[in-house]
Amino acid sequence: MPESADTTASALQGRPWLHAYAAGVPHDIDPVDETLVALLENAVSRYGSKTALEFFGAETSYAELGEQVSRAANALRKLGVEKGDRVALVLPNCPQHVVAFYAALRIGAIVVEHNPTYTARELRHQFEVHEAVVAIVWDKVADLVAEFPKDVAPSAIVSVRMTDALPWGKRLALRLPVPAVRERRDAMTEKPTAKGIIRWDQFAAARRLPRKWPAPALDDTALLQLTSGTTGVPKAAILSHRNLRSNAAQGRAWVPGLREGEETFYAVLPMFHAYGLTLCLTFAVSIGARIVLFPKFDVDLVVGALKKSPPTFLPGVPPIYDALSRASSRKDVDLSSIRFAISGAMR
Repeated sequence: MPESADTTASALQGRPWLHAYAAGVPHDIDPVDETLVALLENAVSRYGSKTALEFFGAETSYAELGEQVSRAANALRKLGVEKGDRVALVLPNCPQHVVAFYAALRIGAIVVEHNPTYTARELRHQFEVHEAVVAIVWDKVADLVAEFPKDVAPSAIVSVRMTDALPWGKRLALRLPVPAVRERRDAMTEKPTAKGIIRWDQFAAARRLPRKWPAPALDDTALLQLTSGTTGVPKAAILSHRNLRSNAAQGRAWVPGLREGEETFYAVLPMFHAYGLTLCLTFAVSIGARIVLFPKFDVDLVVGALKKSPPTFLPGVPPIYDALSRASSRKDVDLSSIRFAISGAMR
């Protein structure tokens, strides 16, 4: 016979799962009292001179990140974005993604994350649901979004050329008339042809947002996270600043040995997924970590980054760990810098 509700409740009162907690992990955490906007501002204040983002060797400090977020927030405001409006992000992992995420939150807008590899039909359905006012998109999909019907298309599209975030030398190298280089360049960027699309460099050149601009409240909606588990059409889960900040606090509590301002996170998980967003967009920032961004998981890219910035924290899924383990054996790669790893998101 199935257990009664009373029996189940009685068993849960003993919280048997606590026996599986590692040493040092608290059984409870204090309620959070800061929004994601405050989370970033605190990181900028505490870790301003430390590197926040690294992208193919190009570095952005926390102070620079705060400056860029302020300018992008003001740019969104000038495009007519108001508190509660949706801002769609259709981007791989890149510095502009991080800036756009926190910029939208700063003015009280709601972020909607999308997989940039989705088809036009898949993206159109999602835009029909959330009715974003502005979309900040990878330049390879800018024309696709621009072709949506007028009643679905956002009022403004900002196109991100990912190669603009590369170090100057690598940007020059991508201009070489070599087939292998051309293939690499074409994988990262494509010039939009639709009229009216705003370039990210123009968008990001706005003045800083006025310091006294109203910030969102803890229980304001921060994110519409499109999720379908492993089946079905994606649905939008409504997540508040409190929800997401609590997730970051839970992550911090689960790994008690982390050193604030000293860790290096490898963002190989896509930040448009809840797992990658929580670990690499909020949790990492909350402890002032260096976030090494990868547009997608590529074992050769990861191995190539190991010498310059050895990771200390690697969130991933089983195939990622398997690929890195095989590469370390085949290429004599040292993975000993990784002190912590969290795995999940797959059955």
